Amino acid sequence: MILADFQACTGIENIDEAITLLEQNNWDLVAAINGVIPQENGILQSDYGGETIPGPAFDPASHPAPAPSPSSSSVFPPVMPSRQIVERQPRMLDFRVEYRDRNVDVVLEDSCTVGEIKQILENELQIPMSKMLLKGWKTGDVEDSTVLKSLHLPKNNSLYVLTPDLPPPSSSSHAGALQEFSSRYGDCHPVFFIGSLEAAFQEAFYVKARDRKLLAIYLHHDESVLTNVFCSQMLCAESIVSYLSQNFITWAWDLTKDANRARFLTMCNRHFGSVVAQTIRTQKTDQFPLFLIIMGKRSSNEVLNVIQGNTTVDELMMRLMAAMEIFTAQQQEDIKDEDEREARENVKREQDEAYRLSLEADRAKREAHEREMAEQFRLEQIRKEQEEEREAIRLSLEQALPPEPKEENAEPVSKLRIRTPSGEFLERRFLASSKLQIVFDFVASKGFPWDEFKLLSTFPRRDVTQLDPNKSLLEVKLFPQETLFLEAKE
Repeated sequence: MILADFQACTGIENIDEAITLLEQNNWDLVAAINGVIPQENGILQSDYGGETIPGPAFDPASHPAPAPSPSSSSVFPPVMPSRQIVERQPRMLDFRVEYRDRNVDVVLEDSCTVGEIKQILENELQIPMSKMLLKGWKTGDVEDSTVLKSLHLPKNNSLYVLTPDLPPPSSSSHAGALQEFSSRYGDCHPVFFIGSLEAAFQEAFYVKARDRKLLAIYLHHDESVLTNVFCSQMLCAESIVSYLSQNFITWAWDLTKDANRARFLTMCNRHFGSVVAQTIRTQKTDQFPLFLIIMGKRSSNEVLNVIQGNTTVDELMMRLMAAMEIFTAQQQEDIKDEDEREARENVKREQDEAYRLSLEADRAKREAHEREMAEQFRLEQIRKEQEEEREAIRLSLEQALPPEPKEENAEPVSKLRIRTPSGEFLERRFLASSKLQIVFDFVASKGFPWDEFKLLSTFPRRDVTQLDPNKSLLEVKLFPQETLFLEAKE
């Protein structure tokens, strides 16, 4: 039923596509429709209160209007059918395209073609469409003329670009290029950073302020007449090599091939801006090689100097030192800011740690108090239960006692005086024929259970509670009267 309603509302005839869209929205009809037909178009809302859903016009001949009922009023609009075919809106597809170390996000209507994705990627990646292979389609390779709608794609898609006709990235070609450089100009040369330009940025700029360095980019060109002189006499001079090694991260790139030149200009435009990229683009071949001095300045990269190949060792050293002077001043500010920030963070960490320890101490104290209160409550409950139990036993014993005989009775009567530990006396008459157990019950009914107290007589001194409770008072010689003492058992 949900599938049929969804197809009726969206006009999507392909069942697989409809099921895919519903599954993406956990079979929530309204959410799925809103995903295909944007809410801002006013076509469908989750709450229909008072809003009209546009639908196809009805032919009066094929749908005669029902006769108005007497209770009808012109104030209320006619009731629309519960299901209507709405106008199909363009469905937007999201693509994340991966190329080497980059991700490009592309959003297109499903009425567009694969070739239109490639056109966008050509502008973003600076790669000709003819050299681009777009992979990752679940249906296999597709033609540039293929309409996206015919592929029945989900809303979110991941693709990747292959460029078999282009040279490999810089990180994989650096080793060979540096080996060639060493074979030409000897082993005394700057230590070139092996890796991408972004990795060189990380090494030079994105470390602690005290460890930062300037970035020197050497742009090589084999066809320049100055290249051999610049490399052998200036770049490989011992003083230059030593100064660069101590203060710079040096990265190299070969612009001899047009493809490499285009790739570097793209990187340059992205990292340094269009002005620097245009400056390098307009350099003539005989002005190469170039030496760029880059300083990382907070969120941006600043090109301090562009040194052309027609220079001398002294001039190159002076310009390197001038850049180093600017960098050192900036570095001192950054170190100061970083130290202050670290000091603030240390204070905050100490405060947070003290606060955490305080919370833990409070929690431990609270938990200990709660445990103590719980234990007190438990013991109090036990005490109350024991008292209630003892009181219940006392009452039952009191109620079970035979009535006290009168002094003048036909049967012999024994009168007992019992001294309690507090010094008070309990007095009562018993029949001489009564069992000793009745005396024990009487004492227990007064709050002195015989398992906790013992009855003692003085003459002779004896423990009455050790006698047979089934014997009569006459038999145990508690007649006609006797004074006994209550004493707590040890």
